[in-house]
Amino acid sequence: MISLMSSALTDLPVRLRSGQGAKLIRFGAVSAFNVILGQILLFTTQVALDWPAVTANIFAVSVGAVPAYLLSRYWVWEKRGKNQIMKEVVPFWTLALIGFALSTLAVWYVDTRWDVGPLAVNLTNLGAFGTVWVAKFSILDRVLFRSEEAPALP
Repeated sequence: MISLMSSALTDLPVRLRSGQGAKLIRFGAVSAFNVILGQILLFTTQVALDWPAVTANIFAVSVGAVPAYLLSRYWVWEKRGKNQIMKEVVPFWTLALIGFALSTLAVWYVDTRWDVGPLAVNLTNLGAFGTVWVAKFSILDRVLFRSEEAPALP
């Protein structure tokens, strides 16, 4: 068991430098940027603008989805050319809506169930989005932005 864990750790730098590993690192960076942007928007709209938690969450998720799509498409998966509405934009926004629905439901529940402040709302939002992060990468990589493989030569 220890040998297996040691081998996995030694192979990690090699795997991270692979195409898939680099893509995962870029996706992580985009996600980190989006989390920071979303958390700033969520906290600021609650504290500075005195918006209700659910309204602030709707705004933060909606605004954050735009740079998340653009950075994912152009930087993470290095797609060029015209955006394909039905093959890329609609499915990406559907995934964003799933995260949005989950986070809004969680924020609503925490906000109405307990008398909590903006920090607890932010942590709830983070937890909800964290639950869909790995699934989202897999779906984006294997379905939405999948590389078109060259046909095999005879």
